[in-house]
Amino acid sequence: MRGKIYKIFLTGILFIFIFRVCFINHMAATRINMKEKENETVTALNSNSSIQWIAKIENEIAKDKVLGTDTKKNYMDLYPDMYVESIKPVIYLEEKKIAYLSFDDGPSHITSDILEVLDEYNAKATFFVLGCTITEEGEDCLKIMVEQGHTIGIHTYSHNYKNIYSSVEAFLDDFYQDYLLIYETTGVKVNIFRFPWGSYNSYNKNIRDELIAEMERRGFTYYDWNVSAEDSVGNPTEYRIKHNIMKDLDKYNNPVILMHDSSVNRLTARTLPDIIDSIIEKGYDFDTLDNREPYQFGN
Repeated sequence: MRGKIYKIFLTGILFIFIFRVCFINHMAATRINMKEKENETVTALNSNSSIQWIAKIENEIAKDKVLGTDTKKNYMDLYPDMYVESIKPVIYLEEKKIAYLSFDDGPSHITSDILEVLDEYNAKATFFVLGCTITEEGEDCLKIMVEQGHTIGIHTYSHNYKNIYSSVEAFLDDFYQDYLLIYETTGVKVNIFRFPWGSYNSYNKNIRDELIAEMERRGFTYYDWNVSAEDSVGNPTEYRIKHNIMKDLDKYNNPVILMHDSSVNRLTARTLPDIIDSIIEKGYDFDTLDNREPYQFGN
């Protein structure tokens, strides 16, 4: 009798186990089938389909951060034409060293020099531009950026922290001026941006979470940095600019390098060939940030 009860008990455990495995496989297959019906895709440089699907799902979860309908704000009705398609970054499933050069605060007369250097090396970069600095010469630089395969990002119109971080509405007002000016100049609807002073700073702390949620709701993706040339701090020398980059470069397979191309950054343009040579010697290729997973402070 005891042996019979024991067999029944084992049979029950086995049944539960088989049912659990079948249920998990069914749910996984259902989830994949649902994803296959969607139009948006993420490029993956590997044939491992399981990892590709995981990467895709993670990217889609990240971009689905939106404010609930029960917390709708008046600013959500502002600028109905300022919605963009979210980026679909390349997922590198094998270790690949890629450096992402990014330049803030331009365009200026320095920008054309930087573009010439990048073109000589066939190196792609990302420019986070200020609307208030876009002159006729600056408009030409924006067009060259597009022609040469660089990516343009928004760095707000004014860079005035007292204004842009006073409210979500104020940020949208300023941001839209830059967005519209770039579109009218190049025909490109920019979908990436960089917060002045980065996404975590003492100026935006009162509206940070709400502002990020609203910008992501509109499809925009922001990028911070993990390597800085410190070329806009104090009185940098060419040696210090290069040293600041190279001392942190090898900490990352995909470093996001912050530099500046405002009118006061002539040393950055002058030392850029030496910087690029040194990065190439370290085994890195170059690409634009819209092909990279977002690097964001606090994540």
